[in-house]
Amino acid sequence: MVNRTLKLSDSLRARYLCLRILIGVFKKSKTVSQTLEEQGFRFHSFRADEIARAKRISDFIFVYLQGLDDCIDLYADKKIKLEVRNILRMVVAESFLDEVPNYAIVNSAVQLSKLSSATKYFSGLINAISRRILVYVRNGNLILESVLEKKLRLYLSDFYPDEVIKRIEKLMPQKAPLDINIKDVEETSYWEKKLIAKKLPTGTLRLQNHKDLFSLQGFKEGKWWVQGISSSIPVKTLGQIAGLEVLDLFSAPGGKAMQLISAGAKVTCLDFSKKRLEILKKNLIRMKMNAKIINSDIKKFESQKKYDIIVIDAPCSSSGTIIKNKDLPHLFPVERIPDLTATQDESLDLARKSVKEDGTILYCTCSLFPTESEERISKFLTVNKDWKQKVICPEEHGIDEEWVDSKGGLRLRPDHLFDFGGMDGFYAAILTQNP
Repeated sequence: MVNRTLKLSDSLRARYLCLRILIGVFKKSKTVSQTLEEQGFRFHSFRADEIARAKRISDFIFVYLQGLDDCIDLYADKKIKLEVRNILRMVVAESFLDEVPNYAIVNSAVQLSKLSSATKYFSGLINAISRRILVYVRNGNLILESVLEKKLRLYLSDFYPDEVIKRIEKLMPQKAPLDINIKDVEETSYWEKKLIAKKLPTGTLRLQNHKDLFSLQGFKEGKWWVQGISSSIPVKTLGQIAGLEVLDLFSAPGGKAMQLISAGAKVTCLDFSKKRLEILKKNLIRMKMNAKIINSDIKKFESQKKYDIIVIDAPCSSSGTIIKNKDLPHLFPVERIPDLTATQDESLDLARKSVKEDGTILYCTCSLFPTESEERISKFLTVNKDWKQKVICPEEHGIDEEWVDSKGGLRLRPDHLFDFGGMDGFYAAILTQNP
């Protein structure tokens, strides 16, 4: 917990926040978002530019961790305390980013060390090692390469060729692209020009400059919402859905719900998180959209009503979002799979019971792991012989043939649209009952 009496100088605020992010990820196994949401950080009221700088430095560390640690190990014991190593990681990152002069980097590292009982007795060591690191880096001796965390890379190698993994690694240093969906499809060309955006194959717009996202024209007016191309494609594969009753499971923060509503569907949104549902409500108000909202766990949800379509955006490892969430590879997403697959299977079973006989189930995950995706569908179809998987036709939806797997499921990878900055990894399957 942050010391509430701690007074931080202007030069330390972003660095201190960055250090807390590193502690959150490497020691507490918390995401960057979870760390930033902690009550202690709200007390300090970090400015937007300070948060941005802290994330810029920490993202650099997450992407180039192996090279940064190799550099530190040239001058420090490999068993050095994690808290000390985190400060030195920041020294290497800042020296490579070349944002500030050497003396400022060293002074801040020493000052940071004195703020914690875990590092205050190492301030002299941090001072000496920092100076040596800076000389090494400034002389051009450090060459960094983006490499995925070893365990994650090894796990992915069971499912994807090495050239695919290398392409993903090349995208890791880049800032994740930001895509938007237009409420009125007929206005797409207008907003493409107005926002100086790039139109992607499925009609989604990719913003070229999104530093001041919320101040862009059309946002407050509810003309568009933020949604990655990967997340938007599954709903588009449903075809004409105007007038149909749709249950959107795990609906918040509402990207797919807004897609469904804009396509004319009557949508019921279900989510177990009150906090996330508040975000969904705000999004719907801004977009001037209406939906029925239910706060419930799927294990407790019962409905006499049957729906034409049930959309499942299932909780998953989020491994497909590693370009956007650069901390994720270091949070061991593979270890979360057993608990997640149980929820994924439960959601499919609920959908089976709640959909009309001639209805459709759309199952999605933002995961690269077949265990959470293809294998869940295979298991469902093995148990439920009266169901089948509908083949998604690339030509009908303007998507690349490579994006559809051999069984007709949508299999998107971060390296797809490589020349445009990639996309999130995503999986989707459409299920219907046998006649």
